[in-house]
Amino acid sequence: MMPNPDDAQLFASLRTMWERHDPMPEHLVEDVLVALETRHLAEEYRELLLMSDARELTGARGEAPRILEFGIETVTLLLRIDSDGDRHRIDGWLAPPRTGRAALERDGEVVAEAEISPEGRFEFPDASAGSYRLVIRSVDDDGHSVTGEFIV
Repeated sequence: MMPNPDDAQLFASLRTMWERHDPMPEHLVEDVLVALETRHLAEEYRELLLMSDARELTGARGEAPRILEFGIETVTLLLRIDSDGDRHRIDGWLAPPRTGRAALERDGEVVAEAEISPEGRFEFPDASAGSYRLVIRSVDDDGHSVTGEFIV
């Protein structure tokens, strides 16, 4: 059905009136697009909760490495932190194993990144002392997981 020419003229007049008296906010289109793109963000974002923080008793002299365990229902993350003075080595394992990338963040900035092997292993061989968060992004999953803050 073809629109009546009078209807087209009426709609054009209405559009002109609304554009003049109540214009669309400047960034409305971008804001709507961002809202649509991030609508599943809460589902994709999972926080790994600290389940334990312990020292591994190896029987060797010197300081034992620290073991942190983070987890949620389906994912467990173990971090082994070895310290040598001011430098620290962080080894991580994901269970069940999955490939992807691990990012070490400090004050919201990525300070180091590492590939996660098919066995779920990754490492940060030289971290300075400080407070960090770890972000895990799996290759085969749209979401990602973030640990709570931990101190090295």
